[in-house]
Amino acid sequence: MRILRILADSKVLSSKEISVKTRMSERTVRYALKVLKEKGFVEEVYILGDMRRRGYKLKST
Repeated sequence: MRILRILADSKVLSSKEISVKTRMSERTVRYALKVLKEKGFVEEVYILGDMRRRGYKLKST
């Protein structure tokens, strides 16, 4: 999956940044992130500069 490859190469990315890098719509990216989060592959983190923004990263094992 493209999103997992992008996250493997990055530390933390927002859904918008993932959307730009994968050339997928933001809605599709958000849905995929929701599924990946439910399955335990991805974790959601808050971006320190703005606690309203969320970022995503691969879950550490």
